[in-house]
Amino acid sequence: MTALPKLTSPTNIRALLDRLGHRPNKGLGQNYLIDANILGIIVEAANFSSSDRLLEIGPGLGVLTQPLIEAGAEVTAIEKDKTMAAHLREHFPALTLIEKDVLDVNLNELFAGGVNKIIANLPYSAGSRFIVNALEARPLPERMVFMMQREVADRLAAAPGGKTYGPLAIWSQLNYDVQNIKNVSPSCFMPKPKVWSAIVRFEKRATSLATVQDYARFKKLVKLCFSQRRKQIGSILRKNAPEFLKPLETVGINPAARPEQITIEQWAALARFPGSI
Repeated sequence: MTALPKLTSPTNIRALLDRLGHRPNKGLGQNYLIDANILGIIVEAANFSSSDRLLEIGPGLGVLTQPLIEAGAEVTAIEKDKTMAAHLREHFPALTLIEKDVLDVNLNELFAGGVNKIIANLPYSAGSRFIVNALEARPLPERMVFMMQREVADRLAAAPGGKTYGPLAIWSQLNYDVQNIKNVSPSCFMPKPKVWSAIVRFEKRATSLATVQDYARFKKLVKLCFSQRRKQIGSILRKNAPEFLKPLETVGINPAARPEQITIEQWAALARFPGSI
């Protein structure tokens, strides 16, 4: 690995970007982390060893890549930006680099090939879509640690009954304990984003919260109901999927409840009933 200057230093980042003839791409969410304490929290939250296979998303200049490789981890990184990819190849020869859009990568192949943990500063534009893809791939990673937009983080960790509770929380928490472990100020990045970020940890549950026999059907039911989240569940189903009306009380759901009041276990139980959805 070729020696690099301290990558959380704004001065060093500017100099490195100048040398590369590169300017941060807003569309790719290139906001460079300049806070060493926050970097340390991310690495600590991942709790990895040299026997783990790590996946990093959008490594950029390598601020996170550097401590991962220095700790002896085997790292696969996905980087879309050609300039950043060339920089990473030069300075991190031990890195397995996939030069693609993360949404086009076959995660099943990566996870089946041994990747068991994800640690990443997720681009705001693709963050939630990537997480949904990861949750549907198999086998599931043991742990995932993400830096992401705080608004998305709040939705992932939300509990039933709150305004932020919805499909992302249900799909994520079915198989993972999801915790927002640190909110991160825009001042920790260069250039400063317009919104706060958060570090979120996904810890795989020993057993799922509920048995889902047909995940596609479960997902479709949840999406359907939350598309009208202000309405009562009974009204939504009466108009869109009447076959689920009778099972409501069987699984302990009040027809007057709104989607945000229904637990993951209840959604899974309801989706197990036969129907055409």
